[in-house]
Amino acid sequence: MRTLEQISSNYKSDKGEVYHGYLNIYEKYFSKYRTTLNNFLEIGLWEGESIKMWREYFETGNLVGADILDLSHINLPNTQIHICDQSDRDQLKKLIDSSFNEFDIIIDDGGHWQHQQQITLGFIFPYLTSGGILVIEDLHTANNPAYTRPGDVATLEILHNWKATGKLVSDCMTKEEIDYIEANIADIHIEKAHVSDIAFLIKK
Repeated sequence: MRTLEQISSNYKSDKGEVYHGYLNIYEKYFSKYRTTLNNFLEIGLWEGESIKMWREYFETGNLVGADILDLSHINLPNTQIHICDQSDRDQLKKLIDSSFNEFDIIIDDGGHWQHQQQITLGFIFPYLTSGGILVIEDLHTANNPAYTRPGDVATLEILHNWKATGKLVSDCMTKEEIDYIEANIADIHIEKAHVSDIAFLIKK
């Protein structure tokens, strides 16, 4: 079977060695799902190259892609494409209601604003399967004013503090969301890629 890096060369995805260098890291976490995947969600599709790459990589399962723009022209087997603003919990709920209520893998490659990442984490984490993985890409936007509302704490800082203290603190999440995540998190891995850190949150 071809590696993710080999597959990505067909689709001009920026996740590969050409820029981010995420794909060798992804292989470490995702290879066990290659022939066993049930449901997969990627938030943030850009021009759709990554969802095409994932569709070739995973031999089984349903893929769901969501973006704030209309990318309904993307047509792949066993793949749904939805419009969704990840900073809007009502739209995230509609996304879940329109697709699946459990996912083995969820990737946040959306708008990269701190509040978007944290709202998405808070809302979407319960929809992971046991042992499932939620990924937050492009954490290098931490403390970048172009991606941070006044008063918001950087997602990367929140993750490091969470690992150090066992306490998740975010003004962008509800108390109920935080309580659920703290009770159901198994592990947090923060990996370094070429341009950015990338986080892998694993559910109990």
